[in-house]
Amino acid sequence: MLNSIFETRSQKDGLYQIKLTINENDYFSAYDGVTDENAQEILDNYLLYRQDDGKADNIQIKHNKNEHLVIITADLHYAGNEKTEDMYNTHDYIREKGEMRVY
Repeated sequence: MLNSIFETRSQKDGLYQIKLTINENDYFSAYDGVTDENAQEILDNYLLYRQDDGKADNIQIKHNKNEHLVIITADLHYAGNEKTEDMYNTHDYIREKGEMRVY
């Protein structure tokens, strides 16, 4: 199911938001109902699968019966995550070294 999820992300004022859209047939082949626990499990597994170290909160799940979709939304926080800080430091290092190049 993780391969068939459509992901949309946005960022506003330092807060990242993620929206996962899943075909209801895919969703209900693995889960019996639309619950917050299922949404948390799917989101955690999806972020792990994508090697994303964001910390999710404000997780919501909705079943759009007219469009046959299950939609999970959440806020993602990256501040203070060790892996994220290391990534930013690496990019700064590369940027600094790139500015010092002489051709």
